Amino acid sequence: MSKARKRTALLSLILAVVVGLVVTMPAFARVELDDGTYLVDVTLEGGSGKATIDTPATVTVNGGAATVTVVWSSPNYDYMIVAGETYHPTNTEGNSTFEIPVDALDVPLEVVADTTAMSVPHEIDYQIIFDASSAQATSNGQPMQALPVVCGIASLVAVGCAVLVIRRKKA
Repeated sequence: MSKARKRTALLSLILAVVVGLVVTMPAFARVELDDGTYLVDVTLEGGSGKATIDTPATVTVNGGAATVTVVWSSPNYDYMIVAGETYHPTNTEGNSTFEIPVDALDVPLEVVADTTAMSVPHEIDYQIIFDASSAQATSNGQPMQALPVVCGIASLVAVGCAVLVIRRKKA
């Protein structure tokens, strides 16, 4: 095999690995947790900056579907809208607490929360981000699956093997 063909083969392999990683990248954000209960760090964006959400939040995965318990810093939230669906508090005392679905970690979840703290109720837009790297199992579940790490290692191994094959044929 000529030098040019070897170089082309190596570049093709590297390109295929990179394209494969880019194509599967959205899968990394999905909730890739085994059934169980986890604590996950939360970042809240939007609104006036006065409200907060308790962090870490509890994420429960059952049958592959995930819900998160959102506890606001105020008892004045009377509903939340997530993906067009309205959710009401799960408690009657203390700060407003909601159980809402979450399809992805590390991706902003767009929500609307209605507060009655002002003279009239106001719907406020927020983005909630759940940090996948912080997921810690709290019961019999396992921590977040290592899909991104496994894909990265597999890519490095594939590239390393291609380099070795080309060098051996050179010798």
